[in-house]
Amino acid sequence: MEQSFSKQDRLKALYLTFILALLFGVHSMNAQTTISGTVSDSQGPLPGASIVVKGTNTGAVSDFDGNYSIAVPEDANTLVFSYVGYATQEVAINGQSTINVTLVEDAEALREVVVVGYGTQRKADLTGAVGSIGAAEIVKQPIVSPDQILAGTISGVNITNRSGDPGAPVSVNIRGVGTLSADANPLYVVDGVPLVGTNNITVNTSSTTDSNPLASINPSDIESIDVLKDAASAAIYGARGANGVIIITTKKGTRGDPKVTYDGYASIATVREQLSVLDVEQYISIQSELGRDFSAFSGQPFVDWQDAIFRDGFVQNHNVGVSGGGENGTYYISGSFLDNEGIQRAQAFERYSLRVNTEFKIGKRLKFGESLQISQSDRLTQSEGALNAGLNAALNAPFFQIFGDGPLGYNLSNPDTRGAAGGTSNLVQLTDTRINSTTIQNRKVLGHFFGEWEIIDNLKLRPSIGIDYNVGTGDFFQAETTLDGNSPRQSLLVQSRPIELTITTGATLSYDKTFGDHNIGALLGFEQTKFRFDKVRLQGRNLFNDNFAASGTAVAGANEADLWTLQGIIGRLTYNYKGKYLATANIRRDATSKFAEDNRDGVFPSISVGWRISQEDFMSELDFLDDLKLRVGYGELGNQNLGDGTANTFPFLTTLNNNIFYVLGDGQGTVVGPAPTTFANRAIGWETSKQIDIGLDFSLLKGKITGVFDYYKKTNENALVQLPLPFTSGFFLPAPTNAGEITNSGIELALNYQNKIGDHFEYGIGANLTTVKNTVQSLGPVEQIIAGVGGAQSHRTIVGESLGHFFGYKTDGLYQNDAEVAAALPDANGTPSPGDIRFVDINGDGQVNADDRTFLGSPYPGFFYGVNLQAKYKGFDFSVLLRGVGDRQIYNSSRITLEGMVGTNNFSTQVVNRWNGEGSTNSSSNPRLAPGDPNQNNRLSDRFIEDADYLRIQNIQLGYTLPQDRLQSWTGGFISNMRFFVSAQNLATFTGYSGFDPEVGRAQSFQKGNNPLATGQDDGQAPLPRIVQLGWSVSFK
Repeated sequence: MEQSFSKQDRLKALYLTFILALLFGVHSMNAQTTISGTVSDSQGPLPGASIVVKGTNTGAVSDFDGNYSIAVPEDANTLVFSYVGYATQEVAINGQSTINVTLVEDAEALREVVVVGYGTQRKADLTGAVGSIGAAEIVKQPIVSPDQILAGTISGVNITNRSGDPGAPVSVNIRGVGTLSADANPLYVVDGVPLVGTNNITVNTSSTTDSNPLASINPSDIESIDVLKDAASAAIYGARGANGVIIITTKKGTRGDPKVTYDGYASIATVREQLSVLDVEQYISIQSELGRDFSAFSGQPFVDWQDAIFRDGFVQNHNVGVSGGGENGTYYISGSFLDNEGIQRAQAFERYSLRVNTEFKIGKRLKFGESLQISQSDRLTQSEGALNAGLNAALNAPFFQIFGDGPLGYNLSNPDTRGAAGGTSNLVQLTDTRINSTTIQNRKVLGHFFGEWEIIDNLKLRPSIGIDYNVGTGDFFQAETTLDGNSPRQSLLVQSRPIELTITTGATLSYDKTFGDHNIGALLGFEQTKFRFDKVRLQGRNLFNDNFAASGTAVAGANEADLWTLQGIIGRLTYNYKGKYLATANIRRDATSKFAEDNRDGVFPSISVGWRISQEDFMSELDFLDDLKLRVGYGELGNQNLGDGTANTFPFLTTLNNNIFYVLGDGQGTVVGPAPTTFANRAIGWETSKQIDIGLDFSLLKGKITGVFDYYKKTNENALVQLPLPFTSGFFLPAPTNAGEITNSGIELALNYQNKIGDHFEYGIGANLTTVKNTVQSLGPVEQIIAGVGGAQSHRTIVGESLGHFFGYKTDGLYQNDAEVAAALPDANGTPSPGDIRFVDINGDGQVNADDRTFLGSPYPGFFYGVNLQAKYKGFDFSVLLRGVGDRQIYNSSRITLEGMVGTNNFSTQVVNRWNGEGSTNSSSNPRLAPGDPNQNNRLSDRFIEDADYLRIQNIQLGYTLPQDRLQSWTGGFISNMRFFVSAQNLATFTGYSGFDPEVGRAQSFQKGNNPLATGQDDGQAPLPRIVQLGWSVSFK
């Protein structure tokens, strides 16, 4: 039966629906419960923290005292607590009405604990200058060697690559260079083991090739890198800490089921820039002006020699790790493989690495463990004659064909007879490993073994032993194959076998206790490091054949040995009151066998204090200020590594040369005998560095903005100076003495900003800046030090200027006509004509001579900086790292050949703009073409000193992490995490420098015999490659 509703009935139904909805809503509200509590961190209440009911938009924010209250639906299971800079926590409700949470600082934003010498400290309690990088930051950059991650990421640390050759060493300077002839690199400590080896191998008859010792370490194994930048932090390393200390800590296992990870990447490396050289017709024209006729080659195709030397290098890296543990022990085991082809022929690097880190407990008070690395690295590098192959290849005549009817298919009929590079100009042949090869192999065992006994609560005894064992092999092979198409050369094989063993033993006794508002920590210990080095080198000529290394002639050989011991007693005392007033004192007493008995002992103290100003009552009204800490520190450090390759490890002893020719009797014959070469100075001791640091750490806007500011001054005293001796003394080499003094001062600033937009988008930006002012204060009785590569007088060190600055003539344009030439000042080095360079009379004595050479710039930057950008959206992550240096010059010596217009080699296209008549140009970089260079236009002058400022896109990366729910459904929980990324390294460099790369060049490095007084010269080293990578990481349950 149909029923009809009147208007009144419809109104009644509407009212009834409204009442039912209201009653249902009241019932729903009554089904909620209120949860309250406090959010804090390790220092106290945390205002502004976010509390959200998981899966809903219901949320609250903690008040100034960290308190919160939130209405939670009856069916809610989890609360999510978050705060910028802290790890997010999820807490199950489980019927609780009060939930208090302590958030822990996020390892990616601010690591809670940093590693200092022989222990750790909370970052909040630090009173020294320490920079840190954690594993989360390291894995974002697919790097080959750990030192690469330091570039642009930590203020105060400047990285200079010597070349783009894989496995080549780098120069690492912390707050400037403070030595004249000693080692300027920091001390590296890996899991408590100092790396003190020489890392050099003699691979042919005359030269030594050095390698990067950090290249043996798998970056995927690293948990953290901590840089001790000031004396207050590094004094506990005493006689080895003057250049700073870099502490590398590898990963350890964690309790839980075994976790398997696999990560890797595949890359293509390419050359970013090539030199612009003359084409065939331009070359013929220039040579014609020089009086040489190459017209027969007109119309020949251009041969791109650089393209033949450079190549696309393939790089791959694979790493597998297993970690886990239980109540009484944990383990971390990994294996890795790296294959890195260089961008030039005959350049490659391979590494195989195995690591085992374990810790085990016996009862409640005893534990022991080890970190053990076994690795092998194989490096192929260019041989003598093929060094700087990219530059030397560019110098070939542009019509000279690469391939021909030579024994191995190369063209040896070269009309360019300049005889460069081993008697031939065919650099492609010279980089053929069937003809020339230099291989360096290093097998390394690096281990740290320890025990720890908690004698009573808070008192721990920790004995340990560290081993760094390196067995090297260097092979230089030269086939008898003809290089010039005429006569064959003698075949040659040189084999070098260095062995290095460092054993470090010691023990520490530590105590840490809180008494009410007072916390006291103490450390006392001893350490002994013994180093031994043995090397044997053999060489044989006229091999049986190129495939059978049996010498047909007598074998020549040499051996070398070294041994020293360092013993130290260490102590540290820390104190803080309420986390507000902080103090740290370090002291170390070292004794070394490198010096005579009266100078072997030294004491190296430091003291630093901190004041958490933000915890004072008078700062409580500044709501925007989260934390403000003032730090002040002073300390003294030493540098015992004084050997510079021209003297032995023991400079207080006289050395002998047993190959000196004496003329006896009537002078008609000679006799070979010994003669002293170095003067024994028993007063020599270590160089001493006295350092002051004033710092400020701050956090603003609830952790969104954080920063560190430091002013530092380092005064390095007793720097080793070489005093010239007259030949009548009977000594061939200068006498070393502690007489120099160098200061480095500047500021460091690091700023970081991070924030969130909504629930899914996070972003951050960070920047750091370091300035360095380097000044030589004293050279003792020495007026100046002239240095250079290969005997060139390219660098000078004098009081009042920076260390090892470039030294030469200043220029003032070109002579334009005969009248200007007639008015020219007398020049002791040349005879000018129109179009030649006008050199400046600096001292105003009316003539141009060697006394007019002057300061032309410094190879050490006045400032350097880094900028990083990061963003995350759901599963996507994006990052950019920029790096740059400023106020730095480089000596581009390759331009002397490329632009000198002397000889039959090819030239740079720069010479097309040369002076060709009055008014055509007045640039000192473009003089006339002059056969024989009668004005010496190619002498060392500001013409070849270039600004080497640059800004580089060091790394850019886009990654994606698959959602957990999809991995769960796709793999059934077998895979717990999966991430893919694409990245590019050295993507672009913005610079005005004309060479291959503004960064690379001769630089003080790990090489024995490095010279900080003659660095920053670019003579065509392989540039850093542009690398495009595809990478992945997978975690298995």
